[in-house]
Amino acid sequence: MTRRKKTKIMFVCLGNICRSPLAHAVFDHEAATRGAGDLFETESSGTAAYHEGEPADARMRETALAHGVRIDHRARHLKKADLDNYDLILAMDRANLAGILKLAANPQQREKIRLFRDFDGQAGPDAEVPDPYYGGPEGFEEVFRIADRTCAGLLDQLLNTAENESDK
Repeated sequence: MTRRKKTKIMFVCLGNICRSPLAHAVFDHEAATRGAGDLFETESSGTAAYHEGEPADARMRETALAHGVRIDHRARHLKKADLDNYDLILAMDRANLAGILKLAANPQQREKIRLFRDFDGQAGPDAEVPDPYYGGPEGFEEVFRIADRTCAGLLDQLLNTAENESDK
């Protein structure tokens, strides 16, 4: 039996302390729950290095933990090499999408870059994940609901694609 190459996914926001580490942790949790955790290698990063090395925002960690998801992540800055090293790079909003696209050196890198909510069945085109940083607890809860729904949709699509490829 041949072993399938892991799909490598990078989740990206601005500072890598709220939205992208949450999406990263929720995706890993959902994949593990479905018995598919070994099919993916995931990471998150920020387009800005403001918080490099810091843990995720305490409010985001508390919100995630209230839903049974643990965030154990230290902020890191997105690197140009990540555009080669990852199969899918998911931006939380259009501003970060534009920043990531500026780093892309070729069409192969650009085609890997998408908005995270492209996988949210309840979102319209170009939908963004709002930044909860300057708001109250309800913003963090909203971002959790978005991440949970979007990660489920992303995982559905990736698993369906993998299943269809293995049938060929």
